[in-house]
Formats: sequence, structure tokens, C-alpha cells
Amino acid sequence: MANPESVQKPDIGTILDTKSPMADGQQSVTSNRPDSIRSAGSFQSAVSTLPETETETAVTTAPPSPPVTTGPTRAVLTGPSPKAKVPHTPVLTPQQQAMYAQVLSAVSAWKSIPESSLREAKNVEMTQDERMWLTRECLLRYLRATKWKVPDALKRLQSTLSWRREYGADTFTAEYISPENETGKQVIQGYDNEGRACLYLNPARQNTKMSDRQIHHLSYMLDRTIDMLPPGQETTCLLINFKGAAGGSIPTVGQAKAVLNILQNHNPERLGRALISDRKSGDIDVCLIIS
Repeated sequence: MANPESVQKPDIGTILDTKSPMADGQQSVTSNRPDSIRSAGSFQSAVSTLPETETETAVTTAPPSPPVTTGPTRAVLTGPSPKAKVPHTPVLTPQQQAMYAQVLSAVSAWKSIPESSLREAKNVEMTQDERMWLTRECLLRYLRATKWKVPDALKRLQSTLSWRREYGADTFTAEYISPENETGKQVIQGYDNEGRACLYLNPARQNTKMSDRQIHHLSYMLDRTIDMLPPGQETTCLLINFKGAAGGSIPTVGQAKAVLNILQNHNPERLGRALISDRKSGDIDVCLIIS
């Protein structure tokens, strides 16, 4: 048996070099390996084998720009268009300024208000949020709604504060309202040409049975629409699309009256524009009440 130390180990370069002859007395064998893996130097990056000009072109060439589309925007609109004609705050006459001063002085002295609309309701101390609700714009809206009659404006202001307490308007959360809007039956999106935030109502997407939460849903969405108004604009735009609405998805007269109470009595001077589309003959009562 041959001595292991006398056996010469083959050189790795000889193995990889396909053009080197084998041991004496043997014929050279041509490798069938592709040219790209015949030597250790062939494992370099493919880019390094390109000519210098081609390498520079491959690196510096920018991808083509995406085509410009003219379809509807998919961005969230957080403000009106720069072309929107948002009204300026009207200048008060000396008489109107005096009436506003009377209302401001009266509400500033309020310490408590009734907790509900009942006659025997007890007075409860006002919260900081309720005081913040009594803004200059709010007081002027109630004065305009009452034809600048100070006692009537004060009565309606106090009535709305009590109603919001009793109705729970400031306690509705997104989690509580969420089941009502899973199908997108009410959507706040965009502004009209006067900068009014737009609230879309789609009765065909009704997904719940008649309940108080349906009206709570509208109250909540109306408050959020008001939150989106830009400075100088105090009114909203309401768009109702009856297309595809079945009989059971159209608001009843009772629901319409509840909506009217919210819009007319507790959000005066807030509805700037209402657009109704695909109205059917059965919807006439609801539309007349809203108008």
C-alpha cells in the first residue's frame, strides 16, 4: 500500500484550469462548464464586465415618469380650493353691535343651566366645553335666527345647551357611531365653491334598523362637518342622493322631524345649501320638511 505522504495533492488551480493537461500520459479534457464559471475571476459582478460608458448609462438613467391622470383625486381634502369664495365676516351696525353686547354680557354671567328641557329640571353648573361653545359667531347666529331679538336669542341659546346635555351630543364617540357608518351612508368629503364643507347622505346604503342611534349618527356627522369649516364660513352643504334607495331605507317622517329639530332649532344658520338628487314621489314629505 502506498505511503499517504508520497501521494501528491492536486493543485486547485489545475482543477479549475480546463486548458491545463492532466498527468503525464493522459489526454487533456475539455470542460463542459459555461464560460461564466470557468475561473475564480469569472465571479465578478456582471456590471463590472460592462464597458465604462454602458455602466454609467445604466446607473444614471432615471425611470420614466408615470403618466399624468385627469381622473378624480384620491387625496383627502383638508381645506377648500384656493379659488373658493369664502365669505368675509360681516360688519355689524352700531345697533347690532349693541345687541351682541347685551347677549354676551348675559351669557358671561351664566353659572348653571337646566340639565334637560323639562320644566322641573334642576340647574347644573356649566362645563368649560359649554362655555367655549358660546363663541362670538355662535351668539351672532342665534341673533340672526331670532331677527335680532335679544330675549329670544338668549332663550334659544340656553335651550340648545340643555338639549345637548339631554341628548348627549357631546358624548357620542367614534366607536359608538362606527356601526352606523360601516357602509358609508354618510360621508364628509370636499368643499363647494363658497368653502362649505360637504356632507353626503346616501339612504341606499342603509345598514341598520331604525333606532335613536341613526339620528345620533347624523348629529355626530354634522358636528364633524362644522369642525371642517374654514374661518369665515359658518354654513354647511348637505347633499342627499336617493338613487337605489328602497322604501325601508328612506327616513320616516318621524325621523325627518327629529332631523329638522337638530338643524333648525339647535343648529340655526348652519345649512347654507342642500342638494337632493334622484328624488322619487315617495320622498316628497322628507324633502319638503328639510327644505
